[in-house]
Amino acid sequence: MVFYLPGINLEFLSPPSDIRLQPFGTSLYTTKLTASEVTYHCTFFLGDIVPEHQLSGVLSGESFEGAEIPYRWQILRKGKQSGIHITFFEDLQFSEAFCVIDFQDHTIQTTLVPKEYGSTISIDPLFQPYGSILMVVLSHHHNDVLIHSSGVSDQGTGRLFTAVSGTGKSTMAGLWENAGAEVINDDRLWLHKTGDKWHIFNTPMPYYAQKPAMVPLNEIFLLRQSPVNEIRRLSGANAAMRFMANGIQHFYDKEMTGRHLDRVLDIAAQVPIYDCGFKPTEDIVEEILKLKG
Repeated sequence: MVFYLPGINLEFLSPPSDIRLQPFGTSLYTTKLTASEVTYHCTFFLGDIVPEHQLSGVLSGESFEGAEIPYRWQILRKGKQSGIHITFFEDLQFSEAFCVIDFQDHTIQTTLVPKEYGSTISIDPLFQPYGSILMVVLSHHHNDVLIHSSGVSDQGTGRLFTAVSGTGKSTMAGLWENAGAEVINDDRLWLHKTGDKWHIFNTPMPYYAQKPAMVPLNEIFLLRQSPVNEIRRLSGANAAMRFMANGIQHFYDKEMTGRHLDRVLDIAAQVPIYDCGFKPTEDIVEEILKLKG
């Protein structure tokens, strides 16, 4: 069972009989959209406790208040390995998940601690939040960027709209869809450089299946609500830093932050970035189409 992320193959080996891999969000990610640079061999196991390890915790957090399945997560690290440890408070199938990612051997080994033995556990190979955290770790290691944003393809032109939650990413995507554009995704995008050009990709989502899609990254819009449409091109550090603020990032040392900043500066040097105040009508689509870069 192989699933394709930008530049990355995830090959899931046959699990033990008491684990059933049941693709849902990943189900359509069996088509390769870009050249593969690395294959990770992924295995799942069941265990009574999280296995002993030599990794050290570097970052932790919890799910947002009101999450349907609340959890606590931790990122661990040592040398060429990273780890993800998730403690579930109310999941019906398991209480913990722990994985070790070996970037030298290209393996991902994941242990699930079940609530009780005797029944088969059914999971999407990138179940929530394991898959979301894993993609953050992998995208950073492979010099890519994950960002909270919506993206559309309009006759081959890729536009990315980013902002804090509730500002209008999905609304903007809907306006472009009504105008005939294809929505790549309206929540999370993976930016990957193929050759010398950055592209927009969608990713497997936890609660719905969407076919994989990609488009060149041609324009970036930093959204804000406004009573009138206002579009102003940004430049320099101001453009890069405002764009970087909406990245999905788990930084815990200066080296990571520096590498991420280099990618953001590369994107900002290649792609025009605009401050975009808008009201939610089709007029904003026409205003954007008038831009000449």
